[in-house]
Amino acid sequence: LLFRDLIVFIVQFQCKLLDICTLLNYIEFVHLLLRSPPPCPPHVNGNWMGCFTKNMEVCGALYFAGVPVWLVRSEAYISLTMNVVHLVCLTYPDGIIRAMYTENGVAKPFPSI
Repeated sequence: LLFRDLIVFIVQFQCKLLDICTLLNYIEFVHLLLRSPPPCPPHVNGNWMGCFTKNMEVCGALYFAGVPVWLVRSEAYISLTMNVVHLVCLTYPDGIIRAMYTENGVAKPFPSI
């Protein structure tokens, strides 16, 4: 095996393990709260990464399940009645991931996003 092939294998294995852990957490915590949401949202689990969404219904359902959620909207679509905690400018972390897998200035084994 080449070193790059070994890296690909380890990354794919880690990805599968994270998928399994995520599914188990979803079944244990989130699924029950999505099926029967509480009247007030529970405390957010700080260990979860959460998600980004553009859909208001998905945002509301995840909020009431205690999942960290970010509603992505451009300024033109934010109503005056919406409670905005923080405005965030999107940044693109160039070089963080690609630098780890660069060979002769080309990102491998995964294509650049």
